[in-house]
Amino acid sequence: MNPYKMVVAVANQKGGCAKTTTAVNLAAALAKGNRKMGLPPAKVLLIDLDPQGNCATSFGVEKKSVKKTTYDLLSNDLGDELPLMDEYLLSPKKLTEAMRAAWSLRNGGKKAPANITSGNLWLLPSDIHLSGAEIELSHKIGRETRLREALLPIVDNFDYIIIDTPPSLGLLSINAMCAANWVMVPVQAEYYALEGFSMLMNSIKMIQRRINRQLKIFGVVMTMVDSRSKLSRHVCDQVNTKMPNKLFNTTVRRLVKVAEAPWSGAPTVILNKPTNSGSGAGSLEYWTLAKEFHQRTLEMRREFGVNEVPRLLLDRQNRQNLTPPPN
Repeated sequence: MNPYKMVVAVANQKGGCAKTTTAVNLAAALAKGNRKMGLPPAKVLLIDLDPQGNCATSFGVEKKSVKKTTYDLLSNDLGDELPLMDEYLLSPKKLTEAMRAAWSLRNGGKKAPANITSGNLWLLPSDIHLSGAEIELSHKIGRETRLREALLPIVDNFDYIIIDTPPSLGLLSINAMCAANWVMVPVQAEYYALEGFSMLMNSIKMIQRRINRQLKIFGVVMTMVDSRSKLSRHVCDQVNTKMPNKLFNTTVRRLVKVAEAPWSGAPTVILNKPTNSGSGAGSLEYWTLAKEFHQRTLEMRREFGVNEVPRLLLDRQNRQNLTPPPN
């Protein structure tokens, strides 16, 4: 695998630090793109490794209707290449249909707005069955690298692969960090988050030494920030001291509209127009984070001489090459 491929695990063993919210909104914004913000659309895969399955819920997907999940992926013992694109991943069309249906249900049967669309985003969902995977895999060969091996056939199909992880440092999180090249750490701006942050850094170092030497810290994003609170400012300063040059300039505040968005069946970056205040404030913060994420990716590639052609452009070229010439 290309050591600078953008496979990013969004990880923190502390619960309630907006991991899923960050993973979902980051993936949705990168996939949709925003010309005004200088963020081009990209081909994105979002993988849910949390047994709660909240990534699917964020897009209005009924988990009962999902046939293949990350549990089926990790429990595969055949060693054969799996038909991920055809059978496991929910396509942009299916995600758009699910979001529109959920929005209509929550709004008295009204037709969903045209902006509720998933763009170029694919989703590998999970459900509660994944909670048993850690026990089932504990005695199996290659238990830490099953996700990485399963993704190898399709890893080059996407510009970004974002992996949402559970609030623990168990086998599922280890699988995510073995499959990833980068780790993005959401840190809640509260005192207890500092202790958990140190534990996570130690775990990442252990995985780097023993399992995945390509794993690197991509960045730390402060979430649920209250700018009026001295504690929030103190925690942000402490994290910046521990991880200089890794802290994102964008911070995400604790906003009600961000938490309410999944109820309407779509992430806030899709549901709400980015604005400086009101319902669009949280959307603007996540759009700004996605732009900074993209710019940091470009800077990294320039620094190491990595030349990546956008997958949407490659797909367009391939379709043109397959189109027969006119008679």
